[in-house]
Order: sequence, then structure tokens, then C-alpha cells
Amino acid sequence: MDRKHRTDREVALGGAKLAPGDHLCVFHRGRAERDHLLVPFLTEGLRAGDAVLYLGAEGERENFRERLDHVGDLVVTEPDDGHLRDGEFAPDELFAMLDGWSRRRFGTGDPPFGRIVGDMSWAAPRLSPALIDALLAEEVAITAWGEKFPQVVLCFYDLDLFGGDLIIPMIKAHPKVWMAGTLVENPYYLSPPENVCDPDFEQRIPS
Repeated sequence: MDRKHRTDREVALGGAKLAPGDHLCVFHRGRAERDHLLVPFLTEGLRAGDAVLYLGAEGERENFRERLDHVGDLVVTEPDDGHLRDGEFAPDELFAMLDGWSRRRFGTGDPPFGRIVGDMSWAAPRLSPALIDALLAEEVAITAWGEKFPQVVLCFYDLDLFGGDLIIPMIKAHPKVWMAGTLVENPYYLSPPENVCDPDFEQRIPS
């Protein structure tokens, strides 16, 4: 993160402190456990004046707005206009959306902080070795990109939907992991050169 963007702001997920630039993988079991973490996290941000982008599950756009008791700078998408285009994972379009959202909000320094959350359940019925590779590259690139702005990025993975074929790569792709109610500095995190075979992966990160 550029020093001009750095803040001393701390936010919390389930009582665990997060810092600007953090990108973490949140493992949960089922929608109820997800919401137990997610709803307070987003509500707290909106009440504090943060910008919030939620890439929700299918059918959540209107329902989720109603569940948050304060609507400020809130954008909610569903998979077809978030991670997907025409039913397929579209990493370039996703990156363009994320980067545009952050630049519009932080170009003037107001609001001072952003919270981006992605529900990854859309990937379960589409899972394949090719998609896992694409997600791994995307998550690694988001770690590098996220540090450019005063924001935190959380990716929610449901352990009731995904097995080790996805979970293990995702653990390696995130510097911090939330699991079983605890946030840990990930000892299994691999830096980008170790994680991504493509030497041109940095070209996918907006400058």
C-alpha cells in the first residue's frame, strides 16, 4: 500500500483485528455461520462510514440490503455481475470492477476505508482443475492489489461445499486465514512467485 493511502485504522472480524491491506480467507460451515460473521462486519463498516462492496450469492442482492440496518455506501452484486460473465468465471472483468470501485472511492481520500467481501459459493457447482488454477491466480493477484488501497478483502469459503482440492490451494493463496473461530497468520502461505506458475501474473494487477 502506498504510504499516502496508509491509515492507522483497525477493523475487526469476530473480535480479531484486521489492518489496511489485509486479504484473508474465511472458512465457515453453512450460511448461518457465514452470516454470524458477515452481517456484523458489514453493518459495523456502514455505521462507521466505510465503503462496502459485497459480492454476494445468487438471490442476495435485495435481501441482503434489507438485512443491514443502515445503508450507506453499499454496493451488492450477485455472481453474474461479480465473479461471472455469461456463467463463466471472468477474472479480468472482476479485477476491472474491483479496481474501479476502489479508485472511485479512495481517489479523494473519502471515505477513509473500504470493506470488500466475496461469497465464493458460486464456484461449487462449477469446480474443475482449471477453475481451481484460475482462482488460485486470482487470489494471489488480489493480495498484491489489495495493498494499494486502505481496505480489507475477505473471501468466504463454505466447508460444506468445498473439499481439500480447493481448500488447500486457497489456504496457500491467503496470508491470513479464519478457521474455527480463530484468525491466524498463515504459516502455509506461499508468496506469489511460489504460488503462480505464470511469470506474467503481475500484468493482471491494475497499476
